[in-house]
Amino acid sequence: MSSPQAETSPPSTASCATPRPLATSPSLRPALLRAARSGDERRLVKELLADPSAPDLETATTAGGNTLLHVSASGGHAALAALLLRRAPGLLAARNAALDTPLHLAARAGAHKVAALLIASSPSTPSLRALTRATNKRGETALHNAVRGGHEAAARALAAADPGLAGLRGGAGETPIYMATAAGSLGMVRVLIKSYKYDDADEDEVPRLCSCTGPGRRTALHAAVLTSNEMTQELLQWNPALVKEVDDSGSTPLHYVASAGNISALKLLLRYDTSPAYVSDSNGLFPVHVAAKMGYGQLIYELCKHCPDSDEKLDGKGRNFLHIAVEYKKWKVVWHFCGTPELERMVNVMDYEGNTALHLAVKNADQMIVSLLMANKNVLPNIVNNKGLTALDLAVLATDKGMSYTLNPQVIILRCLAWTGAVLTPRRLDHFIDEFHIGKASGNELKKFSNIAQNLVVGSVLVSTVTFAAVFTLPGGTISDGHPHGGAPILSHRYTFKAFVMANTLAFVGSTLSTIWLTYAGSDHVHPLLRALYMFFSVVCMEQATRGMVAAFALGAYVVLSPVTERIAVVVCMSTIATLLLRNPSNWQLGFLFMPIKRRLGWRGAFKAHLPQQTRSRLTVGIGSNFACLILRRMLGMLFTYSFIFLLALL
Repeated sequence: MSSPQAETSPPSTASCATPRPLATSPSLRPALLRAARSGDERRLVKELLADPSAPDLETATTAGGNTLLHVSASGGHAALAALLLRRAPGLLAARNAALDTPLHLAARAGAHKVAALLIASSPSTPSLRALTRATNKRGETALHNAVRGGHEAAARALAAADPGLAGLRGGAGETPIYMATAAGSLGMVRVLIKSYKYDDADEDEVPRLCSCTGPGRRTALHAAVLTSNEMTQELLQWNPALVKEVDDSGSTPLHYVASAGNISALKLLLRYDTSPAYVSDSNGLFPVHVAAKMGYGQLIYELCKHCPDSDEKLDGKGRNFLHIAVEYKKWKVVWHFCGTPELERMVNVMDYEGNTALHLAVKNADQMIVSLLMANKNVLPNIVNNKGLTALDLAVLATDKGMSYTLNPQVIILRCLAWTGAVLTPRRLDHFIDEFHIGKASGNELKKFSNIAQNLVVGSVLVSTVTFAAVFTLPGGTISDGHPHGGAPILSHRYTFKAFVMANTLAFVGSTLSTIWLTYAGSDHVHPLLRALYMFFSVVCMEQATRGMVAAFALGAYVVLSPVTERIAVVVCMSTIATLLLRNPSNWQLGFLFMPIKRRLGWRGAFKAHLPQQTRSRLTVGIGSNFACLILRRMLGMLFTYSFIFLLALL
C-alpha cells in the first residue's frame, strides 16, 4: 500500500509534501461520477467492469480535480470509500485543484465515519501525521474544515488521531481552538482542549500559547470573553496564563471585556489575576480607560472594587478615566461617580496639557457633564491649563461672537460657569475686544441675518394668514342677514369668545409686525446694527404671535364645544398648553443650570448673585445677571401675552 510522504516541518507550519495540482480537464466518466455520488458499491463496480478502457482510479478526476475517493468522502459514503482504498490505496493522498485531500472533504462534510476510515488507513505514524497535517491552498488542515462546519464528531476523530493538530495555524493565522472559540461553539472547544497536546510534551505541561491564537495575535480567551462566560471559564481552567496575553495592539482579554461591558466576565478574569488591570495597550489605555471610553460606569465601579487605585492610572496623555469619559461625552460615567471619593480625587487632576475634566467638558460643549461637575463643590473651575486658559475662557472662545441662539449648549455652559463663580484670566479689555472682533460685523455674521430672516418670515406669514382668515370664519357662526344684527357673531356675548378675538388679534398684529421687520432685517442695504435691532423685535413679536395663535385655537374650540361636552373642551385646552410647553424643547435645557447653582450658591444665591462688571464686559453674548432674572424675564413675556388676552376680554 502506498502512503503519503512523512512531514518534517514544525507543527505550526507543517504540511505534507503536496504534488502539483491535477489538470482541470475531466477524465472521469459521468456514469462513474454518478455512481460514486450515489454511494452504491454495486453500481460503482458495475460501471467499472462495464468500462472497456479500464480507467486508472488514481488519475481519473472531475473538472475540479476530485478523484472517486474525494467524491465518496464528501458524500459520507464510508463503505464506498473503503472499497476504493482497497482497489487504489494511493487515493488516500490524492489532491484536487484546491489541494484538498479526501480527508479535507470528509471533515468539511462532517462525515466522521469516513474520516475515521481514512485515518485508520494510514500505515504508520509518520504517514498519519502527514495525512492529518496536510494543508490545502488556504493553508488549512482537515481539522480547520471540521471546526468551521461545527462537526464535533469529525473534529474528535481528527484530534484523537493527532493531539497536536488543534494548535496548528491556518493560512489566516487561526488555530482550530481559536476558530471554535470565535464561533462560540462551547462543545467544540471542549473537544479540542481536552484532546490537545503539544508535540513531545509531558502530560502535565502547560499548553503552549501559540496553540490557541488567531489573527492579530489574539488568543482564544480574547474571543471567548466576547462570546461566552462558560467558555471563558473552560479556557481559564485549561490555561490560566491566557489572561495575561496581549494581542498586536497590546490589549489583554480584560481590555476586550471592558470594551464590551461584560461585568460577569470581568469578575471571572479578576478572580484569576488582577495584574492585567495594570497593563496598558499600545495607546496607553488601561482597561478602566476603555470602559470609560465606552461609557460603562457600573463596570468601572466593579473594577475599582478589585483595584482601588484605578483612578490613579493615566494614559499616554496623562488622563485618568474621568478625562476619558468626558472626552467621549459619556455623562453616565460621571453621573455614576458623583459624590464618590474616586471622583473627588480625579476632578481637579490635570493632564499633560494642563486640562482638567471641566476643561474637556467645556471644549466638547457637553452641558450635561459641565452641570454634573459644577454641582460638585470640590471642582475648582478656575484652574489654568498650559495655554493660560480657564474653563470660562474656553466657554467664551466656543461661543459665537455675534448673533447667537441663547439656548445653545455653549451659551448654557457659559451661564453655568459665570453664574457659579468661574472667572476669566486677567487681560486688557481692549486686547480682548480686538482678539475676538467684538462689535464688528463679519461676512458670516451678515449671512446669519439673511438665513434667520428667511426662516422666520415663513412662520410669520403663515400665522398672519391663519389669523386673518379666522376673523371671517368665527367660531359659532354669524347671525343671518335677515336679522337687524345680521353678520354679527352669534357667540359675541360670551367671555371666552371675546378672549378668542383678543388672542387672534394679538397673533395677527405680532406676526404682521414680525413679517415687516424681517423684511428689513434680511435686506443687505440696511446697516448691520439696524438689522440686529429689527431682528430682535421681530423675534419678540413672533413669540407673542405664536402664543396668541395657540391660545386662540384653544379658546375657539372651548367656546364651541363647552355647551355640548365640556370635558372634551377642557381636554383640547390642556393639549394646547402642552403645545406651549413643548414648542421650544431647548427651554428645558435651562434645567441644567439648576443643580450647580443650588449646590454652590443656595436658593438665595440664585436671586442675589451678580456677575462682576469685569466679567460681564468680556463675555461675547448677554447672559443676564443671574438665574432668577432669566426665569423671571421669560415669565414676564408669558404674563404679558395672557394679560393682554384675558384682561382686554373684560371690556
